[in-house]
Amino acid sequence: MKRVSTLFVLAVLMAPVGLFAIERVGTTAFQFLKLPVGVRGIGMGGAFVAGAADASAVYWNPAGLGWARNKEVLFAHINLPADIRYDNVALALPFSAAIGTFGLNVGVLSMGDFAVRTAENPEGTGELVTAYDLMLGLSYSRQISDRFSFGLSARYVREDLADFVANGVTFDAGLLYQTDFRSMRLGMVIQNFGPDAGFGGSFLDLRTSTGTTGQPIQRDFESAPMPITFKAGVMADLESFLGLQMGENLQGNIVGQFEHPADNKERVNGGLELVMSQKLALRGGYNFSHDTDTFTLGVGFQVPMSGNKNLKIDYAYADQGDLTDTSTFMNQPHRFSLSFQF
Repeated sequence: MKRVSTLFVLAVLMAPVGLFAIERVGTTAFQFLKLPVGVRGIGMGGAFVAGAADASAVYWNPAGLGWARNKEVLFAHINLPADIRYDNVALALPFSAAIGTFGLNVGVLSMGDFAVRTAENPEGTGELVTAYDLMLGLSYSRQISDRFSFGLSARYVREDLADFVANGVTFDAGLLYQTDFRSMRLGMVIQNFGPDAGFGGSFLDLRTSTGTTGQPIQRDFESAPMPITFKAGVMADLESFLGLQMGENLQGNIVGQFEHPADNKERVNGGLELVMSQKLALRGGYNFSHDTDTFTLGVGFQVPMSGNKNLKIDYAYADQGDLTDTSTFMNQPHRFSLSFQF
């Protein structure tokens, strides 16, 4: 056990080194990969790298799949500004302890049609186009001991914008370690590392022109790096961590997380969860050092069914500051998920 603990600490200390050395000013490809999906974790400020131990672990930290004891299918819907929607399906398939757990997930980010505008027709040509992002993922996790697990994910990603298409592949690698100090669980993950990607084909660069004809230059699209992010976090039982006496029918969890994205500044998130009679959960969290995201609120219901079957319904509200659309109820930043364990 001492060896496992030492390996975990070394991994946490060494993993950021390469990322901190990367200084990439500007945008990265496939920004939708950075969107949080697991609604329980979103309700706790998105600080869930050490918390997920079910199908939602494919989004937070694949090492969490190793702690799943039941098969589970998860459906999630995310409302985003500008009438953008992000829908996901995830599946967790635990086998024996020797084999481990596999996870599958599919995500589609879509939006309504929008008008084509050109330099000659700035008000629109009358043509409508659409855009969407697609993600297909496969994950694997295994518990090495009763305290330690690792996980890996591979994803195919695609972005369609009118007639332009970009394809790419990304990977995640994560660890989870359950300590014997006040029920603390430690987690870390490196997300979305992979080769650069970009749109195929070429475009007319209206900012430039040739010296002889005065016409715009035809340029090839350039590739961009993936949105690599390092995350490290902790989750603990409130009663053990703070020494509280919460009663038989009341449990609580506290979470905290540090993030280092390759294309932005560092962030810290935190949150709480109170669970009553294993059926109703109330959640809250906050995103610190973030340009738009601020507070989150959430609620969850668990409906026991026959045998080891459970139905879980989760909702979260994730305020996005000035980007929050308050014009109608349905346009606000709601997040919903429905999962079935069997």
